[in-house]
Amino acid sequence: MGKSIQAIHTFDYKVLTQEKEGSVKLWSVRKSSYEVEKETTCGIGFCKSILINEALIVPQENSCVDVLQVTDLTKIKQLNPGRENLGQVMALQKVTIGNSCCVMAAYETGDVVLWDLNTFQPCGHIKLQEHLTSLTFDPYTKRAVCGAASNMLQVFTIDSSYQMALKAEVSITNEGCNIVKLRPDGKVLVSGGWDGRLRVFSWRTLRILAVLAEHKNTIMDIQYSPHPVNYWKSNIMAACGGDGVISLWNLYN
Repeated sequence: MGKSIQAIHTFDYKVLTQEKEGSVKLWSVRKSSYEVEKETTCGIGFCKSILINEALIVPQENSCVDVLQVTDLTKIKQLNPGRENLGQVMALQKVTIGNSCCVMAAYETGDVVLWDLNTFQPCGHIKLQEHLTSLTFDPYTKRAVCGAASNMLQVFTIDSSYQMALKAEVSITNEGCNIVKLRPDGKVLVSGGWDGRLRVFSWRTLRILAVLAEHKNTIMDIQYSPHPVNYWKSNIMAACGGDGVISLWNLYN
């Protein structure tokens, strides 16, 4: 299905793939095989596309973000940050503020830009540390977290008027955080480091609860099961690393 696949999304009987070198493909499932229906391009790099309703959000060149129709990959709109010299888009995140659905992008320069998907215009901005790598957002507390190449996680808020403010900084032992992911129930925040460690924090207090050392290489992604898994009778967390290992965890349920 491609090389160095960054992200995979599914809807109906279709599959969307995004490759590191910039190919975005729409696949149809036909019996036991996959066929490419449509193909387009996005920005080259490590930023993963996200799916919001009927739209695929992808990083693009010149610090822009494209909104594509999932059914045929046609461009609905290009989101322009309205700022220069931001570098590459490093991470994308869906944000819900009131009745508005927004998309947030983190950049190499440490800038974080928020767009309202109703108007496709930028509506919020904050400047954080350089070399951001990841984003996660809590729609209930309106708090977000950024990971970066440093040993610092930064927590900021977004209010109803889209004002963004830095609220806290959390240090970790070693530099480099590839992924931050808030569990859907809002109880724990987990970061995945370049050192292969999964660090589990209380989302309420930001106090570290555990350091998981199963992986021997960089943590590449973290996902949570949307429903309880029968074997454990609870929701679980999955993490994958550059060591080729996928680990499953039943944490603080």
